[in-house]
Amino acid sequence: MTFTLPASLPQRLITLDALSLIIFVPAAVSAPQTNANRYIRWGSNVDGTFPREVSRLHRQFGPIIRVGPNRIAVDGSIGYPEVYSLKAKGQAGTFDKVHDYIFEGDNKTILGAPNELHRRLRRSLAHSFSDAAIREQECIIEKHVNMLVEQLTRKAELGESVNIMKWMNYTFFDIIGELTFAKTFNSLETGEEHSFISNFFEGVLGNSYNRFLTSYPYLSIPFSVIMGRKQVMKAMSKNNENTVLTQELTKQRIEMGEEAKIGQRDFMSHIYGVDTCIRLKKNREGEQAMPNEDIMLNSVILVGAGSETTASAMTFFFYVTGMNTAQKQILQDEIRSTFTDESEINMVNCGQISYLQACIEETLRMFPPAAETPPRVSPGANIGGEFIPSGTIIHVYPWATFRNPENFTDPDSFRPERWLPPTHPRYNTRYAKDNLACFKPFSHGPRGCLGKNLAYNEMRLLISGLLFRFDYELLAGQEEWHSDQRAYLIWVKNPLNVRLTVRKN
Repeated sequence: MTFTLPASLPQRLITLDALSLIIFVPAAVSAPQTNANRYIRWGSNVDGTFPREVSRLHRQFGPIIRVGPNRIAVDGSIGYPEVYSLKAKGQAGTFDKVHDYIFEGDNKTILGAPNELHRRLRRSLAHSFSDAAIREQECIIEKHVNMLVEQLTRKAELGESVNIMKWMNYTFFDIIGELTFAKTFNSLETGEEHSFISNFFEGVLGNSYNRFLTSYPYLSIPFSVIMGRKQVMKAMSKNNENTVLTQELTKQRIEMGEEAKIGQRDFMSHIYGVDTCIRLKKNREGEQAMPNEDIMLNSVILVGAGSETTASAMTFFFYVTGMNTAQKQILQDEIRSTFTDESEINMVNCGQISYLQACIEETLRMFPPAAETPPRVSPGANIGGEFIPSGTIIHVYPWATFRNPENFTDPDSFRPERWLPPTHPRYNTRYAKDNLACFKPFSHGPRGCLGKNLAYNEMRLLISGLLFRFDYELLAGQEEWHSDQRAYLIWVKNPLNVRLTVRKN
């Protein structure tokens, strides 16, 4: 099932926008004031268009803009080094996360935990994402990529087009399911969407609705009437369904012990000790590193963060390379000249293809899976030369940062060569002054994404496997696909249909 917004949404937007003009009142913040102060909650959480609006505002007003009462948006060129680093240079306090921003209770998980709890959780989970752990997990990833290739081969031989967005979801949810629970959601095998996947995307929208209504509870009645009460309540309920399922799957995995399958190590193998799953590892201070309660709470985070984000990036990859056939041909030639047989496609070999990595980086720049980074709270500090009072909420929008012409030349064009080293024959000096330091698709600092290296390896394996086997093209009528996607921290995507052809020879 693909979740879609109501057909009458544009009319509903107009009605609620009119209400927002009456109700939302700006407050003083030391940054340029824009009309966006009336719309951040609406644009971010209901209509899903605010990252693009912030991009426009940064271009018009500069790197620090006012987007709401006591809220600012800061370009990542400033925000990442001055807000998201361990401690801003010369500042007395840290920029803490906003509790309950993503969902109620997120402060108990690695997403929004206070600093000390976050430190403990991150240290416990980090073992599962080490280079050694990823090498152990390679066989799991390869198994699912191979299954995807075979399923798509059957479709291609029948002359059927495929919704590549759907198959990317199947692949990465199945991979993360096996890495977390030692069992998949079986979507790749059956070719059908597991309820966990559909619930996930509806739940994302439900969390966004809840953020809006928590901020403006007096709008709950008109909001429910205009958007549809059943639609709102259904979206909000889906997170609970997935939480229950995740806790049950986590409990089952814990009961399996250190290795659920002989010779196959997953996330739990590293979270738990070497002797038995009953005796937990101790951290350096001798405290219990990750109690079962913490594992339960964070398993749903691992599944969501480790699947949808990579699936989004890969969906956009097929869109943008389908639209830029010259770059696609270069990449296909690189992959097909590197490998003579599919058995040679592995993490080490894929990591040697510079143009492949450049295409992945450019994909993440143009379509960062996290369109908005969860906000921070100013302790009372200077940011970009402006004093930002204590308590001010600070947002950084990667989509706006990565599309800012102050940071990147030709920001709206797919130019993988900007990521190549100067010694590469395809390097182009036109992009020599790009601000690559502000490119942080996995966030930055001590709360940066733990799964960064896992995601890069997954993407390299998947792209290499598919481009070695297939030629592909977008079906007509999807040229503006990227313009229609809505962002609610992550992207709720429309289908993307491609035609695959098993390549000759």
